Amino acid sequence: MVVEAPYYSPSNTIHMIKKIRYKLVYNRSGCLNQRGEGLVQIEAEQQKRKIYFSTHTYVLPEHFAHGCIVKLENADGLNFALYSMIREIEGIELEYVKMGVEVTLPLLKEAVKSHLAPAAKLTAFGNEVVVNSDRNILTKQNYITLFNNIERFKPGVLVSDIDYQFVVSYDKWLRDSGIAHNTRISRLRLLRAVLNEAKNRDIISTTPFERFKIQQMVSKKGYITKEQLHELEGMKLKGYDDIVRDAFLVGCYTGLRFSDITALRQAHIKDGWIVITMQKTKFTVEIPIGQLFDGKMLQIVEKYGGNIGRLTKRLGPNATVNRTLRGLLDIVGAEAKTTFHSSRHTFATLLGQQGVDITVVSKLLGHRKLQTTEIYREVDRAGIMNELANLKS
Repeated sequence: MVVEAPYYSPSNTIHMIKKIRYKLVYNRSGCLNQRGEGLVQIEAEQQKRKIYFSTHTYVLPEHFAHGCIVKLENADGLNFALYSMIREIEGIELEYVKMGVEVTLPLLKEAVKSHLAPAAKLTAFGNEVVVNSDRNILTKQNYITLFNNIERFKPGVLVSDIDYQFVVSYDKWLRDSGIAHNTRISRLRLLRAVLNEAKNRDIISTTPFERFKIQQMVSKKGYITKEQLHELEGMKLKGYDDIVRDAFLVGCYTGLRFSDITALRQAHIKDGWIVITMQKTKFTVEIPIGQLFDGKMLQIVEKYGGNIGRLTKRLGPNATVNRTLRGLLDIVGAEAKTTFHSSRHTFATLLGQQGVDITVVSKLLGHRKLQTTEIYREVDRAGIMNELANLKS
C-alpha cells in the first residue's frame, strides 16, 4: 500500500516552473520488513519526473497517514526530523538557485549523496573529492593535512564561505604560524585545486584564486656544477662508493628520481631511449639518453655489462645512499644541502645552461605543469649568456 500526501514546499519566496516539490511517501516498494514496517521516503518531483531519498525511518502501516507519522508517542519528534530532512534538501536546491544554476533532479541527487552542495562544509566536500579520485596516497594525505589545517584556522567553514578575503587571511595565518615557504605555497595550491573542482561542479560560480595569485615555490635542493660533475665522473672508486656515485650520475644524465632509478631495469632501455612510468606520478616519460650528455648514460649501462639492473638493484634505502653520497659530494665541493635528489635538479639546470628550452626540460622531467619545472631550473650567468647568444644568432 502506498500512502501519499499533498506536496510540501516550505519556500514561498521562489516561484519557478521548474521548482522541485517535496513530500513524504510510505512503502513505495509495497514490501514490509520482517517486523511488518515500511520505509518512509522523501519524494522530489520536477515536471512529472521523480527521485527518492531514504529517511532510514521504518514504521508500521497504521503509523503513517496524511504525509506524516501518527499514533506514536514520539510522533512529533519523528515528524520534526523528517521535515527537517526535506528542508535540508530544499535548502541545497535553493543555494543553487541563488547562484543562478538550473537545478535538475540528477544534480540534486548527486549533491545530496556526495555532500556537494554550496552549503557543504569544505572538509566534507574535499574528502569526497579526494577519496573518490585517482590521486596517489601521498597526495591524498597532503589534502587531508590541508583540510585539518583549515579546520583549525576556521572550524566548520563552508565551500561557499571561501572568498578572496578568506584566502588572504588564511595565507597570513600560515605565514604567522612559521611554516616553510614551500609548504605554505603547496597548501594554497591544494586549496585552489579543491575550489576549481567545486566550480566545475557548479557548487560555486567563481574562485578567489582568479584574483589571488600564489607565489612561486623556491628551490630547496642544491645542484652540482658542470665542473663538479666532471670531477665526480673521474673519481676512481670501488665497492658501494662506486655504486652510489654511478647511481647519482644516472640521475644527472636522466633526471629520474631515486624511486625511479631503483625501479629502472634494462627492459626500460631500448634504441638509446629510456621509457619508464614514474613511481610518484604514474606518468610515462621518454628520455633520449643517446643524445643527452654525450650518451654517458649508455656508457654506465655498458659498465654493468649491458644490464642496468646490476646497478639499480644494489642501491638500498635512500637514507643509506645519501650518507655515502655526502662524503663523495664533499670531495668535489658541493653545497651542504645537496642530496641524491639534487641529481634531478642538476639535470634540469645543466640542460638549461646548454640552452634547451624549458618546455623540453619539463617534458623530460615528467612535469605536467611548466611552473613545477621552474623550481628545478637554476638560471645562472652561463645560462643567461647562452640565451643571449641564441638571440644574436
